[in-house]
Amino acid sequence: MRDSHRETVTESYAFACLSCGHGWERTYRIEHHVDPLGHPFVLYFADGERVPSPLSRPRCPDCGGGRIRLMRSGLVSRVEHALDEVPRPAPGKWI
Repeated sequence: MRDSHRETVTESYAFACLSCGHGWERTYRIEHHVDPLGHPFVLYFADGERVPSPLSRPRCPDCGGGRIRLMRSGLVSRVEHALDEVPRPAPGKWI
């Protein structure tokens, strides 16, 4: 369906699976359209493909679970970076 009015924005979200603990982030291109009757509708795209809204029943890519926490973007990468900086004991040493 084509329309004459279209606004496109980009938004990123962070997700955490409450079943397995997996975290990930994804960026979406969001197109705001108006149908011929004047009703607004929105289309979501990620990685060049049309996808469902991240606000409606996301699934974990690791375990397939549906208990997902949606957060502002950047949180998953900050936690991963912080974990990389945690000192680890030398092999064979116990704390």
